[in-house]
This record gives sequence, structure tokens and C-alpha cells, in this order.
Amino acid sequence: MARAKQSTLKAAGASGDDVEPGVRLNIEPILREGASEKVVHRLLALVKTGDLKPGDRLPSERDLAEMFQVSRPTMRESIRALAVLGVVNPRHGGGIFVSALEAADLLGPLSFFLTLKEVEVDGLYQARAVIEGEIAALAAVLAKPEDIDRLEALIEDQKNTINRPAEYRLVDTEFHRLLSELSGNPFLARAATSMNVLGMEFRKTASESETVIAGSIEDHQHICTAMRAKNAEAARKAMQAHMANVLKTTKATRST
Repeated sequence: MARAKQSTLKAAGASGDDVEPGVRLNIEPILREGASEKVVHRLLALVKTGDLKPGDRLPSERDLAEMFQVSRPTMRESIRALAVLGVVNPRHGGGIFVSALEAADLLGPLSFFLTLKEVEVDGLYQARAVIEGEIAALAAVLAKPEDIDRLEALIEDQKNTINRPAEYRLVDTEFHRLLSELSGNPFLARAATSMNVLGMEFRKTASESETVIAGSIEDHQHICTAMRAKNAEAARKAMQAHMANVLKTTKATRST
């Protein structure tokens, strides 16, 4: 089989004065099988070799798809994987940029696996229970009263969006993000963020139910109550119970 011709492209409109140019890349087309994974590996390799540096603006999604000779949905999935990994930072309406690649962003194998593979929902929530349970325990020790105030303010926001599932999911994500931040461990926080992104894909249907949402809100309050008491073990168990409840409602929805 003849070797595919390499492509060298810049972002659309890069030659104009009004559009910031993207970095120039020499790329071979990707074979269709396992295309998303191969695109991610190729772009990661460009980061490791220094061809892509922190702050570089990538070509547009359309131009990248043409470079790799893959579909735009395949390229979109690859960019999403790299965003969850922390390697790129897509800005709405402003392009795709290589991130600063700080230590907290380098949980590559875990995030890459979670993003590109079909994961059993049981395994996902088993992992979330372990990681987010530890996050809750650490946060119970480290969080100040005003930090818990912020978490409980988010719980109030959740109550106000109980009949607006899309808004609720955003507040729910912020609750878990803040809790992860309060653990003081950026590596656990990154892992939790990656798993929460994937978990939301599984959970979208379940989180349309006001009854399910109300149960999650109650779980969140139990976690905060344990944190107020500085009881790390109670906070861990409250989070593990929350993950068990999430798994139960998610599986119930997916089986119907």
C-alpha cells in the first residue's frame, strides 16, 4: 500500500490580518480504524516533541479533520479527549489552544482511557467511589467553614434548578469540582473531573428526573454535614453512599 501523502496546513484564515494564525503541522492521514485514539496519540506526540508548545493555537477542527483525513465527529471526539486530559483548551468561538500542561493536567493514561474506551458503568462508579470518597475525606480535614458555606450555597442553587435538569447538571458539576479543589490534591481532582465528565454521559437520562435530583441533593447535604463536623470517615462514607445511589439510578434508567 502506497504511503499516504503528508499534509501541511494552517488554521483557516491564518493568512489574514484579522485572524490569529494556527501552528503549522506536518501530519500524515489517519487510517479509519481506531481513528480517534490514533489522532490523540499523534497530537500528544507533537506536544512531547515540542512541535506543539503551551499557548500554541491549533488549526480549526475542520482543518485538523482534513489534515488527518478523518471525519469531523472523529476529530471532535479526539479534541474532547485531549480537553479532558488537560492538554488542550478549546475556547468557545476562539479556537483550540495547547494548555500550560501543569502537573495536575498530566494524568494522561487514566483520562485517555476513560475518554476513548467504552467503560462499564459499574467499574466507573466503583472508581469514583474510591477517588471521590478520598477527596471528601481530605476536604473534611482541610476545608474552612467558609469553604463549606460555598458548597452549601451550591446545594441551594441545585434546589432552585431541580425542575431544570440541564442547569442542575452544571451546578452539580461545580459542586464536585469545588469539593475536589478543597481536597488539596490536584491529581485526585483531575482524576475526579475526568470521571465526572464520563459519568455525566452515562447519567444524562437519569438526571432528568426530579426524584433522582432530589436524592442527589440530599446526598450532597450529608457530605457537607460530615465536613462541618470535621469527620473524614463520615464524609468518605457519605460520598461512597452518594456514588452507590448514582450508580443505582443510572443503571435503572439505562435498563428501561
